[in-house]
Amino acid sequence: MLKYILYLFFLIPLGFLNSWFILIYSFFFFFFFFFVNCLFDYHCMISYVFGLDKISFIFCCLSIWICILMVFSMIDNYSFYNSYFFLICSIFLILMLFILFLVMDFFHFFFFFEGSLIPIFLIIFGWGYQPERLSAGFYMIFYTIFASFPFFLVILSVYSNFGSFSFFLDMKISSDFFMFFILFSFLVKFPLFGFHLWLPSAHVEAPVCGSMVLAGVLLKLGGYGFIRSLGFLYYFIFNYGFFFVSLSIYGCLLVSLFCLIQSDLKMLIAYSSVSHMGMVISGLFTMFSWGLLGSLVFMLAHGFVSSGLFFLIGLIYSRLGSRSFFLVKGLILFMPSLSMFWFFFCVMNMSCPPSINLFSEICLVFSLLNWSVAVTIYLFFIFFFSACYSLTIFFMTQHGNSNSLLVYLDVCTVREYLILILHFYPVFFLMLGLDYFF
Repeated sequence: MLKYILYLFFLIPLGFLNSWFILIYSFFFFFFFFFVNCLFDYHCMISYVFGLDKISFIFCCLSIWICILMVFSMIDNYSFYNSYFFLICSIFLILMLFILFLVMDFFHFFFFFEGSLIPIFLIIFGWGYQPERLSAGFYMIFYTIFASFPFFLVILSVYSNFGSFSFFLDMKISSDFFMFFILFSFLVKFPLFGFHLWLPSAHVEAPVCGSMVLAGVLLKLGGYGFIRSLGFLYYFIFNYGFFFVSLSIYGCLLVSLFCLIQSDLKMLIAYSSVSHMGMVISGLFTMFSWGLLGSLVFMLAHGFVSSGLFFLIGLIYSRLGSRSFFLVKGLILFMPSLSMFWFFFCVMNMSCPPSINLFSEICLVFSLLNWSVAVTIYLFFIFFFSACYSLTIFFMTQHGNSNSLLVYLDVCTVREYLILILHFYPVFFLMLGLDYFF
């Protein structure tokens, strides 16, 4: 495992040298080297600190893939101010995320999670669009630190009693407060409805690359930690799970309605991420294997789809200087090939076949209906409104009378089409390899 970490660590000089192309080739080589080596060895490279299983492997591949595309999306602007610092932030982010998914102890997990917030915080501060990026960055930091500090105290308490807080420690935590603090830390990172206000502001103020990695990877850290802590929280989830499932389902419905009245494209996708993560939370709290499987696949699919949507919005914003529905219209007349990708990503956002979103939502529906038939009406409206706002994005941006700003619109480059293909390719073709998840 050390060979992968050292490989990433020794890429840092390429950041100082401002070597964009060499760095991206190195990242791709690293990804395929790691992917081929670990694909069929489900429990490999186990040591005292590091280890890899199926769940870690899925999230490692997702984080490396999205971070590569994040750097790739900024390559057109490699002459921008302090670009070498952006590359160093990106390498540091990949390193933190990669180690985070490999560690087998909650203390190390906590340390590397907080470490992964630093580069994304610097990216929002340094390359965000409006002056409000300062408040958005502080929002994100203080929400996560406020939620994580009690979790850190629980880790110290368990360490003082057991000497370790490994994922595989055979122990059930008896204190309701301790279990709530652990859960609360992960639910704010998801984010749970009611604690989600940091997410839309962070997305709106972040640059394209920041939004891609926020939606693609950082929202999944809460889910990964939740899955790892399920064995310790059994009693709490058994006694109080109904409250969190009810809150998540209710929040999904409300946030779906919020999406229908948004005029800012980025805000709409950010709120749709909150709605989708609410489904993941409710699936995990049902404590069924279908719910766990559906949540895992949904997080993977959402990482690619929402990251692709944010990249599409970034393409339009870089050319028109606006993300408003009232100004961005009639794109199909000027960019017909890009409209095909808009359509693909919008229908994947509403879980159409043959994307793995459909499979994950079927699993989540099975687990929720098995938990209680009373959620049927809520699920119906959640999926209906999800389809409504996903199709609204497509119809409002591609059709209608075009703005006079579109006279200055230039066509997309091959690099941009390649990034979009690399986003939607895994979502469609993982449907042919679903046996991996069982």
